[in-house]
Amino acid sequence: MILLAGCAAPESPSPLDADVNAVNERIAQAQEERKAFGKGSVAHDLMTLRIAIHEQTFAMLEQRRVAGRAQVTLSYTVDGKPFRAPADAAADVKRLEDKLKEVRAAREYDLQQIKEAGEPFRPLYTMSAATRAIQISQLEYQLAASRHGFPPYYVPFHPPAEGATPPQVIEVPAGKSAVIQ
Repeated sequence: MILLAGCAAPESPSPLDADVNAVNERIAQAQEERKAFGKGSVAHDLMTLRIAIHEQTFAMLEQRRVAGRAQVTLSYTVDGKPFRAPADAAADVKRLEDKLKEVRAAREYDLQQIKEAGEPFRPLYTMSAATRAIQISQLEYQLAASRHGFPPYYVPFHPPAEGATPPQVIEVPAGKSAVIQ
């Protein structure tokens, strides 16, 4: 009898494990980026929000991973109703991946402009990049939710208070600048 120990290739991480590891890396990256900004600054607070979204994503993925290892079935309730993953989850994943690619490209543009823009515009691009990073974090959460079957963010609709003026949307024609001079 011959016993061969340790000859098998190491088991590759599951997609869920890979997603958990990726979120941990994004948390560490965001924490490192946040160090460049003073506590209480808008950029610091936006990055703190980004980290909180990543931590929520991590918590949901880790919950799924632990449940899978323990062979426990998880169910979620949203608004008192059982959550069911949409039947078109694959199409949703594709849509989210496309949107994520678009927003990442826009953030890369903002990051490039931070390096190249003159001083009066640098803070604007910094805020834009930080805001887009939050949007990216939200899309990554939704993508993880679609891939792994947990609810995407759910924000109930709250009508504006009586007498409140609704926000105004200003459309900027193509080729025009939205910068106020």
